[in-house]
Amino acid sequence: MVTRLFPKDTQRAQKIFRFIFYLLFLFLCVNSNAAEKAYYKLTSVPFPKGLKLEVSGMAALQGDRMAIAIRKGEVWIAENLSTGKPVYKRFASGLHEPLGLSLYKGDLYTVQRSELTRLRDTNADGRADEYLTYAKGWGVTGNYHEYAYGPAVDGDGNMWVALNCSIGKGPNPNNRWRGWSLRVKPDGSWEPISGGFRSPSGIGTNLAGDVFATDQQGNWFPTCPLVHVKRGAFHGHADALQFTSRPESTFKLKYPIPKNLTVADAAKRIPAYQLPAIWFPYRKMGMSTTDILADSTQGKFGPFAGQMFCGEFTMSFVSRVFLEKVGGEYQGACFRFRDGLDCAALRLQWGADGSMYIGQSNRGWNSLGTKSFGLQRLEWTGKVPFEMKSMSVTRQGFRLSFTQMLDVGTAVTPKSYTLKSYTYPYHSRYGGEPVDEKTHAVKFAWLDAHGLFIDLAVDELREGYVYELHAHGVRDQKGRELLHPEAYYTLNRALK
Repeated sequence: MVTRLFPKDTQRAQKIFRFIFYLLFLFLCVNSNAAEKAYYKLTSVPFPKGLKLEVSGMAALQGDRMAIAIRKGEVWIAENLSTGKPVYKRFASGLHEPLGLSLYKGDLYTVQRSELTRLRDTNADGRADEYLTYAKGWGVTGNYHEYAYGPAVDGDGNMWVALNCSIGKGPNPNNRWRGWSLRVKPDGSWEPISGGFRSPSGIGTNLAGDVFATDQQGNWFPTCPLVHVKRGAFHGHADALQFTSRPESTFKLKYPIPKNLTVADAAKRIPAYQLPAIWFPYRKMGMSTTDILADSTQGKFGPFAGQMFCGEFTMSFVSRVFLEKVGGEYQGACFRFRDGLDCAALRLQWGADGSMYIGQSNRGWNSLGTKSFGLQRLEWTGKVPFEMKSMSVTRQGFRLSFTQMLDVGTAVTPKSYTLKSYTYPYHSRYGGEPVDEKTHAVKFAWLDAHGLFIDLAVDELREGYVYELHAHGVRDQKGRELLHPEAYYTLNRALK
């Protein structure tokens, strides 16, 4: 953390350091954007001057239309979205900080602080005339941080809600299930499923219908994670444990949590603790991960069909995630994808043509960019970038796949790669730098006949560690460098 580099009383020095850091990072982003825009075009979507479009939720509608929730408590319908001259109509108002939006069987659903709400337009006049409570009953107090996110709809038609913990407050009988995920059945009944969130600002599904959530670096989270939300999982934040004594709890965990642990140790010693599918290394892969969007475009958005994209708040970019299952559990790699947004990326959604819409709002917190809110459109230009498409674990090391055929000479040269691994501390303090870092020897193992895959042998595979790969020496057959030569693989389980 930046704040640990200085004594507590040198706040001015901290501010100067942060300012220099952001200037340096902005310079790097400008150079990166120049290359990225050849493959993914970014444009700002106009909206009325009087509309404060602090996007907090998006749901794609039939045709060139999008439902957009905004933080102040309204839902708007944007029509002719891709034409450059969209038309906005207010659909609903009077909501309490909606932080998500989904379309299910023709109706819109959003989560307010105290309930999951169904919005209906029964007379087809373009405005909601029914605001129906679909589910309620979790705890709500006056705590500023008690956000509620969602819903995400799984493959069985259940809706999922993720609740912020009551940061900075002790046990309170009125804030029950804060820091938990809730599954709402089609009949409106709900149950807690997993616990241990801090601030799960993104919740969504992969193409298989499995539910995932992102969380924020802070207490108990050394950096931002992407977690698989499943029954009985403890994600790490201890504030949620106060509710494990309730009969509805899906896991039991006694205090106190052992001290001086790494996350790798915690996975072995703490019952129910589940390592994230992905760790996003701090600054390298963002500082505040947000929304989750699986690529369902079937190639309309480029060569990454089936993978996930995630928003980044503080550093205003979109990242990419490749997941695989090992031993029945998700793990995988994350990559940088597209920098240079106008503002914090809070929500992601697909348009009818396969372009990605990025809803933005920094809500007063710091983020890179020139604006405080808005909407941008990201289109694939049809050109295929030279990228690492995936990074998966093998018994010897890792298999890399690429979007273009490799130059054999550079691909099989060990000096083209550098690899290190590290894990993170598991503690109640805010954030945490990587620990137990080790540099690994990399050897060429195998190259497929078409030059799209390569296997690398690694001297050691450590479970519970992130493997950070740099492939700066690799070229494609045209001599081009990788657009993003870094990959970060979260190795929770090695192949046996």
